[in-house]
Amino acid sequence: MKTLTIRALFFGTAFAVAAAVLSPTAAASSPNLFASVAADGTLVNGNGVASVSHVVGTGQYEVTFTSDVSGCAYVSTTQNAYSQAVQSYTAGGHLSSDGVYLEVKNQGGGLTDGPFDLAVACNLTGWNFAVVGYTANLVRSSPGGTLTHLSTGRYDVNFTASVAGCAYLATVGDPANALVFNPSGVYTGSASSADSVYIETKNPGGGLSDGIPFHLAVVCPHAVSTKELVVTANGPPKRGASLTSAYNASTGNYVFVTNLTLTACTVIATRGSATKAVPFSPDTVEITAGPASNTSGIQVRTLLFFGGGFDNQDFHAAAIC
Repeated sequence: MKTLTIRALFFGTAFAVAAAVLSPTAAASSPNLFASVAADGTLVNGNGVASVSHVVGTGQYEVTFTSDVSGCAYVSTTQNAYSQAVQSYTAGGHLSSDGVYLEVKNQGGGLTDGPFDLAVACNLTGWNFAVVGYTANLVRSSPGGTLTHLSTGRYDVNFTASVAGCAYLATVGDPANALVFNPSGVYTGSASSADSVYIETKNPGGGLSDGIPFHLAVVCPHAVSTKELVVTANGPPKRGASLTSAYNASTGNYVFVTNLTLTACTVIATRGSATKAVPFSPDTVEITAGPASNTSGIQVRTLLFFGGGFDNQDFHAAAIC
């Protein structure tokens, strides 16, 4: 077995991660549904994927899975491909109930071909999810989930057990299978209750706004074939999976490190606070190549409205295998 040692920070203490390099087919027995898709619509890797369609038009994709996913939530992160960040938006399948429709857009709202990672959150052990509509309405969720609309653009999504040790991943997305017109953002943080996730929805200029639908996936330490982290702006994790860490390689550029090879996995990362603090800066988050097979790069930038430069900010991430 080949090993690789990387120096990283974990909960503020230096340690070495010994990475056990596993077979790229390790995800074959996983219950998780995910896909990594190239800009031209080619499936790079995935689990439970039947096909990917990119024939509708520029920036429009449909990932079809081998089972019905219409009762789930869909979260996605673009892979960095351009000088400025693009963003991805999800919806239910246009071709069938087994599909997830996804649009990649530049920050002006224009459809743009771009590579992305996608994960489907269903009723699996260690996962919670919620889908919220345009009128601050809870469309579907894990059993027992509820929604509290606190004020303009501010929500608590409430579950039936503690999610305090989990990562909160959120994507703007249509609650049904319509087109996704609004290039806005959704941002997460810890709520006042350990059973809840705090959410903010913001327009492209960073202002709190209602009418922005979103999908939320909560990935907890006991989820199968996953490694989750909540990372602070200066690099060390606030919380996360065992044998998993992160560090800040340079301004706005982080490295996610775990003890598994990530070749056959997908990595989702979204902007959110590591604490109960309001995630004031609505930055973009994209996936980049990591320095080794057990790592992934994660890049944070300010919105183009604020210059589009690299920025150190908290984020939530999960490797899903």
